Amino acid sequence: MLSLDMSNIKIMVKTSSKELFEILRDACIGILDLKTADCASLASEILHTLNKLTKLDLWGTYTGRCDIELPASLQCISLQKGECSSEWLCSLLITLSSFDHPVTCELWAVVLQSSGYTLGDELHTHVSDMRSEIMSHDMSKIEIMVTKCSKKLFEILRYTSIRILDLRTADLASLASEILHTLNKLTKLYLRGTYTGRCDIELPASLQCISLQKVECSSEWLCSLLITLS
Repeated sequence: MLSLDMSNIKIMVKTSSKELFEILRDACIGILDLKTADCASLASEILHTLNKLTKLDLWGTYTGRCDIELPASLQCISLQKGECSSEWLCSLLITLSSFDHPVTCELWAVVLQSSGYTLGDELHTHVSDMRSEIMSHDMSKIEIMVTKCSKKLFEILRYTSIRILDLRTADLASLASEILHTLNKLTKLYLRGTYTGRCDIELPASLQCISLQKVECSSEWLCSLLITLS
């Protein structure tokens, strides 16, 4: 099996045993879709051996630090319907920052939990430590696509060096508006949704392209965007 090119194969796993992932060890499958956090835990020991894996889909609940060793071939990690702690997401982004090629992190219907700290001072200190750690890494090769998330996500991204941000709704653009100007390595911003009134998004000076995808907007909003770009 290891002698065959399996890069066109996608494997989706909902429930299984460790034995399955031992069978896949060192195989060259292209996409792996793990429907539960238990599957991800079982797969974690062999993921780094999948040297043709380009996309990893994850579902379920993740807490603590993300200690998944990802293969160097990975181009996209997609968090589908599930929950994760801020600490887990931060450590995932730190892992992605080590890649020497562009990589996409897709956040579909992800709920961000607290990190398990209940006392206010402890929580504040813990979040500050995580943000300091994430800001110290070069994330200019990372593209983040968001379909549904909370304001907490954008606070995590504040002052980071991500390269591309893809916001799939106007509500997300509104949530992100407070931190966009801090993303000093952002080169491209994708927007979707409906926009009216004046465009009051403060864009980072690093921006090279703003791409309006499937968008409905007022003339006033478009005019004020062009004035901002000028």
